[in-house]
Amino acid sequence: MNDDHSDSSVTSIGDEDEDPTDNTENLCENPTRDILTEGFFRLFKPVIDDLDNNIRRARLSQLELRQQLDELSVEMKNLNFENDPQLHEKFKRMVHVKQKVVVIMNILQGAQGFLSL
Repeated sequence: MNDDHSDSSVTSIGDEDEDPTDNTENLCENPTRDILTEGFFRLFKPVIDDLDNNIRRARLSQLELRQQLDELSVEMKNLNFENDPQLHEKFKRMVHVKQKVVVIMNILQGAQGFLSL
């Protein structure tokens, strides 16, 4: 029986004497590659800059929100909310929102760090 699924290795097309890891010719000037690189750079640079600016603004907004939540948290701790179930529930919700803000800030910081590489 003929085995159609035999194990075989992939061979490259070309001279057998040629070293497949020798890519020195790729380092030479290539006008087509340079033009394409410049075109892609010009195409994506404004988009990336705009995205970076939007992330920066969102991070600042999140930072302001976190500061306001911190201030509100201090004020609510000074109140005797243990006796007021509604106020206690609002405080728990505020702490939960604050945790979400911190998570979002971390995500935005990571995204901005990635864009600035």
